[in-house]
Amino acid sequence: MRFIAGGIMHETHTFSSEPTPLERFRIWRGDEVLTFRGKNHSFGGALDACAALGIDYVPTFFADTLSTAAPDRATFDAMTGELCDRIETALPADGIVLNLHGAMVAEGFPDAEAEIVRRVRTIVGAQMPIAVTLDFHANIGREMVEQATIVTTYDTYPHTDAAERSAEAVELLRRTVLGKIDPVLTLEKPPLLLVPQAMPTGEGPFQQVFAHAHSLEDSGAALSITIAGGFSYSDVPMAGVSVLVTTDGDPVRGQAIATELATELWELRTQMTFANLPVDEAVRQAIAFEDGPVMLVDVGDNIGGGTTGDGTSLLDELLRQQATDAVIVISDPDAAAQAVAVGVGGRFDGLVGGKIDILHGDPVRVQGTVAVVSDGRWVHEGPENAGVPVESGPTAVVRAGGVSIVLTSTKIAPGDQQQLKSVGLDPAKQKIIVVKAAVRWRGGYEPIARHVLYVDTPGLGSTDLSRFDFRNLGRPLYPMDPGASFGHR
Repeated sequence: MRFIAGGIMHETHTFSSEPTPLERFRIWRGDEVLTFRGKNHSFGGALDACAALGIDYVPTFFADTLSTAAPDRATFDAMTGELCDRIETALPADGIVLNLHGAMVAEGFPDAEAEIVRRVRTIVGAQMPIAVTLDFHANIGREMVEQATIVTTYDTYPHTDAAERSAEAVELLRRTVLGKIDPVLTLEKPPLLLVPQAMPTGEGPFQQVFAHAHSLEDSGAALSITIAGGFSYSDVPMAGVSVLVTTDGDPVRGQAIATELATELWELRTQMTFANLPVDEAVRQAIAFEDGPVMLVDVGDNIGGGTTGDGTSLLDELLRQQATDAVIVISDPDAAAQAVAVGVGGRFDGLVGGKIDILHGDPVRVQGTVAVVSDGRWVHEGPENAGVPVESGPTAVVRAGGVSIVLTSTKIAPGDQQQLKSVGLDPAKQKIIVVKAAVRWRGGYEPIARHVLYVDTPGLGSTDLSRFDFRNLGRPLYPMDPGASFGHR
């Protein structure tokens, strides 16, 4: 058996002002993709599953980058064109595996991944089974369901099961090729547009609904059940929560299960709203705790959700309130270069952060001492992305009073202690750790966190969706529209 694989991953924040040109993507071609073997990554899971099953796995093209604005048409066409050309060259095959994100928007394509699958479908034909793996934050639409044979998403947030879910897709694809199953996909979308902070799968509503879904899978009622939280910062018609059920040739049962789970999510909707602390109060409370680490969750500058990573509101407040044993990571290539040039032990005096847009705070003047200089290379210890290397560019640690400021050249979503360990900071010994995230930080830091404070910082990751000028959503959607209703459709 022979599978051809490829993919493009981008979570698009349509309100972001950060451009996403082709050079922003990191690209692996052909056997370069084999670097993901043995790693907790979608490509790694597919590679390892095929090896275990004796399937010939042919990687073609994979592009990935952090969440930013929508790529333009030329960038999208260049990547998709190369992916399709390489897949066509690699034919014949028994099946296709596409590792995508599910919340990608490109100029002219509100559902960019559905367009990718459609273009691949035109090459391989209507009968070739195509398995698609997506992120938990996918905005799944009808066109994706119509074009793909199999769709799986991560069941966890933080995303600790990327390889496992990809392996599941490979196994379902194998069984499809052998004629053992006839996958039928049924999609149900309750009118919920939730922010990432509402979606942790280890507690609350999503934990409850996933437990129900897994019990249905275990009983044999469905081959696979996908619950996608969606990505609320993509202003597209299919944005929001999705329930996707795969049955063995039984659309009636699939619809019943999808409706049952979507209704359960809807009935739990009032547990999916919350209020975060003002910046000054959050810092005050963090300082008052006698023990740590205290996690200050900078929700407004949630890097994984498409923000700039250079938000300064918490940095400014930590310095103003003279916090001690505090650490914050700021993405600022100019400040990082200045600190590297000064060198270890040198005096740093410069503006930090707040340089990409006007939404995440003003630049803050920092005066301190350069404590560490690094090349910014480290490897995830996991669980999320375990084994995957990181290159954050020239990096430095500046100590200003009791605050350690880690200056990086590129933004990296926080979720792994190695980000701090790689520059000589022991996370367990910090009193206060700022994480520019909503939930992802939990994967690496929750085991050591003594206290957690969610902060209402300004920025593109705001949990108040009324601050955004949505124009393309399929309204009404709760909680933006309190009068929204849901019933069997």
